[in-house]
Amino acid sequence: MSLFEIPVQGSINQRKLDPKGNRFWKVSTEPAAEPITTAVFKTYARIDGDAEDTLIDNILLGVRRATELYLNRALITQSITLTMDWWPGVVVKLPMPPLISVTSIKTVDEDDTGTTYSSSSYYVRTNPDPGQIVIRNGDTPPTNTDRYYGGYEIIYVAGYGDAGTDVPDPVLVAMKLWATLIYENRIPIAEPPVIAKSMLDYYRMWCI
Repeated sequence: MSLFEIPVQGSINQRKLDPKGNRFWKVSTEPAAEPITTAVFKTYARIDGDAEDTLIDNILLGVRRATELYLNRALITQSITLTMDWWPGVVVKLPMPPLISVTSIKTVDEDDTGTTYSSSSYYVRTNPDPGQIVIRNGDTPPTNTDRYYGGYEIIYVAGYGDAGTDVPDPVLVAMKLWATLIYENRIPIAEPPVIAKSMLDYYRMWCI
Protein backbone atom coordinates (compact mmCIF):
# COMPACT_ATOMS: atom_id res chain seq x y z
CA MET A 1 0.00 0.00 0.00
CA SER A 2 1.44 3.38 -0.99
CA LEU A 3 1.54 6.51 1.13
CA PHE A 4 -1.54 7.85 -0.62
CA GLU A 5 -3.70 4.75 -0.22
CA ILE A 6 -5.29 5.08 3.17
CA PRO A 7 -8.10 2.63 3.96
CA VAL A 8 -11.07 4.19 5.75
CA GLN A 9 -13.33 2.42 8.23
CA GLY A 10 -16.98 1.67 7.51
CA SER A 11 -18.85 1.65 4.24
CA ILE A 12 -16.21 3.71 2.47
CA ASN A 13 -13.30 1.49 3.43
CA GLN A 14 -12.45 0.74 -0.21
CA ARG A 15 -11.90 4.40 -1.04
CA LYS A 16 -8.38 5.72 -1.32
CA LEU A 17 -7.97 9.16 0.24
CA ASP A 18 -5.04 11.53 -0.04
CA PRO A 19 -3.79 12.17 3.53
CA LYS A 20 -2.67 15.66 2.52
CA GLY A 21 -6.28 16.56 1.86
CA ASN A 22 -7.58 15.12 5.09
CA ARG A 23 -7.28 17.95 7.61
CA PHE A 24 -8.68 21.47 7.46
CA TRP A 25 -8.85 23.87 10.37
CA LYS A 26 -10.20 27.35 11.01
CA VAL A 27 -10.48 29.71 13.95
CA SER A 28 -14.12 29.49 15.02
CA THR A 29 -13.87 31.93 17.95
CA GLU A 30 -11.33 34.72 17.68
CA PRO A 31 -9.23 35.81 20.68
CA ALA A 32 -10.96 38.26 23.00
CA ALA A 33 -7.84 40.48 23.05
CA GLU A 34 -4.63 40.97 21.12
CA PRO A 35 -1.25 39.98 22.61
CA ILE A 36 0.05 43.53 22.03
CA THR A 37 -2.23 46.40 22.94
CA THR A 38 -2.23 49.69 21.07
CA ALA A 39 -0.89 51.50 24.14
CA VAL A 40 2.00 49.05 24.60
CA PHE A 41 2.95 49.26 20.93
CA LYS A 42 2.83 53.08 20.89
CA THR A 43 5.20 53.19 23.86
CA TYR A 44 7.56 50.75 22.12
CA ALA A 45 7.45 52.62 18.79
CA ARG A 46 7.54 56.06 20.46
CA ILE A 47 4.27 57.20 18.92
CA ASP A 48 2.46 60.17 20.42
CA GLY A 49 -1.20 61.04 19.97
CA ASP A 50 -4.14 58.87 19.01
CA ALA A 51 -4.87 60.01 15.45
CA GLU A 52 -3.70 56.72 13.98
CA ASP A 53 -4.94 54.30 16.63
CA THR A 54 -7.27 52.56 14.17
CA LEU A 55 -4.39 52.01 11.75
CA ILE A 56 -2.24 50.65 14.57
CA ASP A 57 -5.03 48.33 15.70
CA ASN A 58 -5.27 46.88 12.19
CA ILE A 59 -1.52 46.48 11.91
CA LEU A 60 -1.33 44.64 15.22
CA LEU A 61 -4.22 42.37 14.22
CA GLY A 62 -2.57 41.57 10.89
CA VAL A 63 0.82 40.91 12.48
CA ARG A 64 -0.72 38.63 15.10
CA ARG A 65 -2.49 36.55 12.45
CA ALA A 66 0.58 36.46 10.23
CA THR A 67 2.73 35.41 13.19
CA GLU A 68 0.34 32.59 14.05
CA LEU A 69 0.42 31.33 10.47
CA TYR A 70 4.22 31.55 10.37
CA LEU A 71 4.64 29.77 13.69
CA ASN A 72 1.72 27.36 13.14
CA ARG A 73 0.72 28.29 16.68
CA ALA A 74 -2.18 29.98 18.44
CA LEU A 75 -0.96 32.87 20.58
CA ILE A 76 -3.98 34.09 22.55
CA THR A 77 -6.78 31.73 23.67
CA GLN A 78 -9.07 30.91 20.74
CA SER A 79 -11.42 28.17 19.59
CA ILE A 80 -10.41 26.11 16.57
CA THR A 81 -12.53 23.74 14.49
CA LEU A 82 -10.68 20.90 12.76
CA THR A 83 -12.42 18.78 10.14
CA MET A 84 -11.08 15.51 8.76
CA ASP A 85 -12.12 13.11 6.00
CA TRP A 86 -10.93 10.09 7.97
CA TRP A 87 -9.87 9.34 11.52
CA PRO A 88 -6.08 8.93 11.47
CA GLY A 89 -5.51 6.51 14.35
CA VAL A 90 -5.31 6.05 18.09
CA VAL A 91 -3.41 9.33 18.53
CA VAL A 92 -4.54 12.54 16.84
CA LYS A 93 -2.18 15.52 16.88
CA LEU A 94 -3.99 18.85 16.83
CA PRO A 95 -2.68 21.78 14.76
CA MET A 96 -2.06 25.28 16.11
CA PRO A 97 -0.66 24.44 19.56
CA PRO A 98 -0.39 24.95 22.47
CA LEU A 99 -3.51 22.92 23.21
CA ILE A 100 -5.59 23.98 26.22
CA SER A 101 -8.63 21.68 26.05
CA VAL A 102 -10.90 19.73 23.71
CA THR A 103 -14.51 20.91 23.57
CA SER A 104 -16.04 18.11 21.49
CA ILE A 105 -15.49 15.41 18.90
CA LYS A 106 -18.32 14.73 16.47
CA THR A 107 -19.10 12.67 13.41
CA VAL A 108 -21.09 14.67 10.88
CA ASP A 109 -23.58 13.16 8.42
CA GLU A 110 -24.60 14.37 4.96
CA ASP A 111 -27.27 16.64 6.48
CA ASP A 112 -24.60 18.34 8.64
CA THR A 113 -26.04 16.74 11.75
CA GLY A 114 -23.36 16.03 14.32
CA THR A 115 -23.18 13.08 16.68
CA THR A 116 -20.97 13.60 19.72
CA TYR A 117 -18.29 11.02 20.38
CA SER A 118 -18.18 10.17 24.09
CA SER A 119 -15.50 12.01 26.04
CA SER A 120 -15.08 8.88 28.16
CA SER A 121 -13.58 7.12 25.13
CA TYR A 122 -10.55 9.41 24.87
CA TYR A 123 -8.23 11.55 26.91
CA VAL A 124 -6.37 14.73 26.08
CA ARG A 125 -2.64 15.35 26.42
CA THR A 126 -1.73 19.04 26.58
CA ASN A 127 1.93 18.60 27.54
CA PRO A 128 3.17 17.30 24.18
CA ASP A 129 3.76 19.90 21.49
CA PRO A 130 1.48 19.66 19.59
CA GLY A 131 -1.26 18.45 21.93
CA GLN A 132 -2.94 15.09 21.39
CA ILE A 133 -6.23 13.28 21.56
CA VAL A 134 -5.68 9.64 22.55
CA ILE A 135 -8.31 6.92 22.22
CA ARG A 136 -8.44 4.89 25.43
CA ASN A 137 -7.37 1.26 25.43
CA GLY A 138 -10.32 -0.97 24.53
CA ASP A 139 -12.38 1.87 22.99
CA THR A 140 -13.19 2.18 19.31
CA PRO A 141 -12.22 5.38 17.47
CA PRO A 142 -15.04 7.44 15.94
CA THR A 143 -16.46 5.86 12.78
CA ASN A 144 -18.42 7.62 10.07
CA THR A 145 -20.11 5.40 7.49
CA ASP A 146 -22.23 8.17 6.01
CA ARG A 147 -20.07 11.09 4.90
CA TYR A 148 -17.03 10.83 2.67
CA TYR A 149 -15.54 14.30 3.18
CA GLY A 150 -15.35 16.35 6.37
CA GLY A 151 -17.14 13.68 8.34
CA TYR A 152 -15.13 14.22 11.54
CA GLU A 153 -15.12 17.45 13.51
CA ILE A 154 -12.98 18.37 16.50
CA ILE A 155 -13.52 21.65 18.34
CA TYR A 156 -10.79 22.64 20.77
CA VAL A 157 -9.25 25.59 22.57
CA ALA A 158 -5.65 26.60 21.96
CA GLY A 159 -3.26 29.40 22.86
CA TYR A 160 -0.71 30.44 25.46
CA GLY A 161 -3.36 32.21 27.54
CA ASP A 162 -5.79 35.13 27.63
CA ALA A 163 -3.25 37.95 27.86
CA GLY A 164 -0.13 39.10 26.07
CA THR A 165 1.92 38.39 29.19
CA ASP A 166 1.24 34.67 28.58
CA VAL A 167 2.96 34.77 25.17
CA PRO A 168 6.74 34.15 25.14
CA ASP A 169 8.63 37.45 25.29
CA PRO A 170 10.78 36.81 22.17
CA VAL A 171 7.60 36.32 20.12
CA LEU A 172 6.19 39.62 21.40
CA VAL A 173 9.42 41.47 20.63
CA ALA A 174 9.50 40.01 17.11
CA MET A 175 5.90 41.08 16.55
CA LYS A 176 6.66 44.62 17.72
CA LEU A 177 9.60 44.85 15.33
CA TRP A 178 7.46 43.55 12.49
CA ALA A 179 4.59 45.95 13.26
CA THR A 180 6.98 48.91 13.57
CA LEU A 181 8.39 48.30 10.09
CA ILE A 182 4.88 48.14 8.63
CA TYR A 183 3.86 51.33 10.45
CA GLU A 184 6.95 53.31 9.44
CA ASN A 185 6.96 52.21 5.79
CA ARG A 186 3.15 52.12 5.30
CA ILE A 187 3.35 48.94 3.26
CA PRO A 188 2.31 45.38 4.12
CA ILE A 189 5.14 42.99 4.93
CA ALA A 190 3.84 39.44 4.51
CA GLU A 191 6.89 37.61 5.87
CA PRO A 192 8.56 38.34 9.19
CA PRO A 193 11.65 40.56 8.81
CA VAL A 194 14.98 38.79 9.16
CA ILE A 195 15.65 40.10 12.68
CA ALA A 196 12.15 39.03 13.78
CA LYS A 197 12.43 35.67 12.07
CA SER A 198 15.55 34.81 14.06
CA MET A 199 13.48 35.08 17.26
CA LEU A 200 10.37 33.41 15.90
CA ASP A 201 12.04 30.34 14.41
CA TYR A 202 12.78 28.90 17.85
CA TYR A 203 9.02 28.64 18.46
CA ARG A 204 8.00 27.59 14.97
CA MET A 205 6.05 24.35 14.63
CA TRP A 206 7.43 23.01 11.38
CA CYS A 207 5.01 20.16 10.74
CA ILE A 208 2.28 18.02 12.34
